[in-house]
Amino acid sequence: MAPARQPAGAQPLLVCAGLLAAVAAAAGLTPPQEPPPGNELPAGPGDSRVRPEPLSQQMQGIDPRDTWMLFVRQSEKGVNSKRRGRGKSRRLRLGLPGPPGPPGPQGPPGPIIPPKMLLKEFQLLLKSAVRQRERAEPEPCTSHPAPSTSGTPTTAEEPEEEAAGVLALLTAPLGPSPPRIEAAFHCLLHRDAPVERRSLHELGLFHVPDAEGAFLRGPGLNLTTGQYTAPVAGFYAFAAALHVVLTEPLRRGPPRARDHLRLLVCIQSRCQGNASLEAVLGLENSSDLFTLAVNGVLYLQPGQHASVFLDNASGSSLTVRSGSRFSAILLGV
Repeated sequence: MAPARQPAGAQPLLVCAGLLAAVAAAAGLTPPQEPPPGNELPAGPGDSRVRPEPLSQQMQGIDPRDTWMLFVRQSEKGVNSKRRGRGKSRRLRLGLPGPPGPPGPQGPPGPIIPPKMLLKEFQLLLKSAVRQRERAEPEPCTSHPAPSTSGTPTTAEEPEEEAAGVLALLTAPLGPSPPRIEAAFHCLLHRDAPVERRSLHELGLFHVPDAEGAFLRGPGLNLTTGQYTAPVAGFYAFAAALHVVLTEPLRRGPPRARDHLRLLVCIQSRCQGNASLEAVLGLENSSDLFTLAVNGVLYLQPGQHASVFLDNASGSSLTVRSGSRFSAILLGV
């Protein structure tokens, strides 16, 4: 008897069915085994359990597309899982850090900024700081209006003067403070000085006493000649006090107007041509010992000197006692 001939296409179907059975067995989809006899539970009226169909019937009802999708989903689990590979890579990345690498090459040098540009930037910073400070401080009330600068031409020296003014404003203290005295002295006559009658005598030979309150600040004082040379141009306040003793009595008779003494502080030893400080004392009612004093302000140029003179216009000689004083102070420029 000849064997039955299989229809066309049956052999590929059997091969696919075998593959599906192998995939189902690897995925744990094997059909449940029937319990051994005697262990079956009696099925109740509400028992919904359905007896599984045979494997041959399952293979005949499986769609090839569903089988392929099942294969794809199962391939992403287990050893081929993508999550497992990501975890491994993360664990490798979070390992111990390696040793530091070698230093890189040195970069190119920076730009060279000229000093003039730096100074200009510094001046701009100073200007902004001064403007902020002027806004913070209240403006003083003045009776005279501020002069208008709308028609004045600008010169190249204005930025330098403005920068100097800005620097002075920044370095000035916030509160009012007394100015610093740059030049001053206080000296005494070292020994007695005789003055003949009808003569003009310039006093010299002074010394700075080593006592509390005496002072000498700045150059310009010549103790030998008694001349003080101004170090800078400015207004100087001078004071002189001479203790005078008459060495011979005055002539008897009516007092004469010419019998007087003049104490002067002169500039450049020219008491007639230049401005001077002067005090006059008559001798008609004076005692044998008296004091003649003068004080005031003179303006000196740099290099000019001032000194003390005694003009004895009387007919008697006299003596200026030691301890007579001469002092000066620079008030301002």
